[in-house]
Amino acid sequence: MMTTTILIVDDQPQISKILNDVLTKKGYSTVMAFNGEAGYQKAMEIKPDLIIMDIMMPVLSGFDSAKKIKSHPELNSIPIIFLTAKGLDSDKDEADKLGAVGFVTKPFSPKSLLALVENILGNT
Repeated sequence: MMTTTILIVDDQPQISKILNDVLTKKGYSTVMAFNGEAGYQKAMEIKPDLIIMDIMMPVLSGFDSAKKIKSHPELNSIPIIFLTAKGLDSDKDEADKLGAVGFVTKPFSPKSLLALVENILGNT
């Protein structure tokens, strides 16, 4: 069985660590990036099965990073879950426009995020 790789893009190390711990316990392989530009570069490099991305980050925001990813032919089919402290309707609308498969507000329940991930990736 091939390992499922999830790219975690968040500028808060403690959030990345929580996500990493929850996902690796379930057998997923994770790669981390700490800003939107690094997230885009990592996506190019590893072609992950799923991206979990913060919206407010230095260098390049999650939305801008997602725009670059979605406009790239090799990356545009990768599902993106946005994870954010801002739960504004306008942010949800923007996430929908970018084709996000999930929009989770912080603080989040690692258990429900994991359920979302498994639902998207089709493994339970």
